[in-house]
Amino acid sequence: MSTNTWQRRLLFMLAILWAAPVWAQRSARPNIIIILADDMGRECLGAYGSTYQTPNLDALAKEGLKFNYGFSQPLCTPSRVQIMTGQYNYRNYVEFGYLDPQQHTFAHLAKAAGYKTAIAGKWQLGFNNKLPAHFGFDRYCLWQLSYRRGEGERYAKALIEQDGKTLPTSDDLYGPDVFTDYLLQFIEENKNQPFLAYYPMALVHDPFLPTPDSKSWRDDAAGRHRRDTANFRDMVAYTDKNVGRILAKLKALGLYDNTIVIFTGDNGTGRAILTPMKDGSKVKGGKGLTLDRGHHVPLIVNWGGKRYKRHETDELVDFTDILPTVAEAIGQKIPGDWASDGRSILPWIAGSSGTPRKWIFSHYTPLHNADEDKHAARFFRDHRYKLYHDGRLYDLVTDPEEQRPIEPGTGGKAAESARQLFAAEFAKLPAWKPGDPGRPKVVLPGLEARKLK
Repeated sequence: MSTNTWQRRLLFMLAILWAAPVWAQRSARPNIIIILADDMGRECLGAYGSTYQTPNLDALAKEGLKFNYGFSQPLCTPSRVQIMTGQYNYRNYVEFGYLDPQQHTFAHLAKAAGYKTAIAGKWQLGFNNKLPAHFGFDRYCLWQLSYRRGEGERYAKALIEQDGKTLPTSDDLYGPDVFTDYLLQFIEENKNQPFLAYYPMALVHDPFLPTPDSKSWRDDAAGRHRRDTANFRDMVAYTDKNVGRILAKLKALGLYDNTIVIFTGDNGTGRAILTPMKDGSKVKGGKGLTLDRGHHVPLIVNWGGKRYKRHETDELVDFTDILPTVAEAIGQKIPGDWASDGRSILPWIAGSSGTPRKWIFSHYTPLHNADEDKHAARFFRDHRYKLYHDGRLYDLVTDPEEQRPIEPGTGGKAAESARQLFAAEFAKLPAWKPGDPGRPKVVLPGLEARKLK
């Protein structure tokens, strides 16, 4: 073949690459965006029957895949430890507001695979601004990193640390917008290389305050700090708005079809909230409770458009499954000494199907305060039955509030089969009872908590 022919072919290929969208010029490895709403049960989304306005998330569910049986832990720190490490809490949970510095996260996996990593939103896993880098994040924009909640809130006049600096604040500064803007910039800066972005949102946790789209925000600055559960509807809408901004950014940059977006909630909705549903019923928030409404959360995933023949599934998923999913998606093997408890749901995300779970497990021990700690429990459950560590078995279809435990031998064949299966799984676990301490606390040199002034 002549030199001129080779030159013409080279120019032709370059022209194709220049004309192609960014995603076509990249590695086949997908970007990963994990969005974790704070205190948002599944009843908050229109896609799950809510009357709240969530058009962006509803559209994501319609185009992507809605999991009807996604489960977190009933409280924020247990959920965050579990989703980041892929392990059940009996292995690595130390205390509320703390992540054992000896643990590994999905960000470590992404960095090992050559990904750029960032985290923005709520931290609450130890008070030291070196911790995000220690846990695998190249960059951060966080609330409750070095500062305690009592030193500054997350909404109007937010107290935020960003890449080693404390941002100036005012009543006009709205924390959720700062976090979202930061992630949009991160996506822009890394559009030509693979990235993982983790967005543990500040919304919709109390205090229930106005958003910039609320009438009371516009009325006066003092009103931006006035608490009222009536603001919750606006907070849900603003959550949806910021998710929509992220999706729009991916589409504008040509990254949408090569980005896996995972949206979920860290636990049930706050117990002060009563959510009206489209069918006329109302759901009381179950945060902190081991009832279904305490840990049954929205889970919506999407990997580009036109991938799915079915847009919802009843497969069981819990938070230990997220880390192995990330690992498989980025082509990174989980080291054997990490003791991962989950299984990848990438087959479903990719539009196929995988090996279904028979159950999900929860080791829930808040180690927070007396009100929360009294709900400590272990349980196994499937779509219908749930067995606690103390032998109580419930039918969640006929008794979702768990008022009528099924006595042994009285529940019928399906109930007794579930009891037998779950009891066998309990027998494999190390001994535990409510009131037991968490794992021993380790503080590594240089990662000590910032001392209060």
